Amino acid sequence: MTFEMIQYRFTKPAKRVIQENYPMTKLELDESKRKTKWGRYGIYKYVYKDNEQDDIKDTIDGYIQRFFPESKIEYFT
Repeated sequence: MTFEMIQYRFTKPAKRVIQENYPMTKLELDESKRKTKWGRYGIYKYVYKDNEQDDIKDTIDGYIQRFFPESKIEYFT
């Protein structure tokens, strides 16, 4: 079994759509709590800051190793 870990991220256009369609969303959409990363489609996306990414990756990796010890993590992005 393999895992691909993809963190939650958003762009400004995606944020507008989410807020319009789901005004009660609990997703964190505050750009000041994120860092920007240049996306391959020519637009910035907002991702977790490095220390948060590390914490998320370590936590999820721990669960994967515990419950699926023979698995492989393909990537984390």
